[in-house]
Amino acid sequence: MHEDTSRLVARATDALIRSMAGDEAPQWRLTLEGYAELFARASHVAAAELQRSRAEVAARPDLAPEAAGEWRPKLRRLLEADPGAAERLGDLLRRLDAPAPEGTANTVDGGVSGGVVVQARDIGGGVGDTVRGDRIDQSGATAGRDVIGVQYNGGRDR
Repeated sequence: MHEDTSRLVARATDALIRSMAGDEAPQWRLTLEGYAELFARASHVAAAELQRSRAEVAARPDLAPEAAGEWRPKLRRLLEADPGAAERLGDLLRRLDAPAPEGTANTVDGGVSGGVVVQARDIGGGVGDTVRGDRIDQSGATAGRDVIGVQYNGGRDR
């Protein structure tokens, strides 16, 4: 195996195991989808194996070296069989190494059709319409790109 390929496989394996051992779901999802896609026709199989490995490493961190020993040769064989995979793997590693955006990230997983998505810091109440905290009222709004609504900050309109 070429020295550059060996280094790429080592970096890729380390990044994979770090993500498996971490507890950040968005980072794991990006890692899982990216690595599974590398295996093209067998991506669903690779995804299942990646999930199994992650579950083992999450439950028993001492199994991380074993998982690395499992994935290092798989990645090496992939790169030997598909020369274009090295470029895709390098791109994936750059995306995984990119700093996370600052601030709060909100995700709606699965989409909403005809339903309601609520984004708020504090919602209190019970009987009545008592809502506390900063919020954006989007009742009746349809947004294609930009958020349309009225922002309330501690009861003061802005």
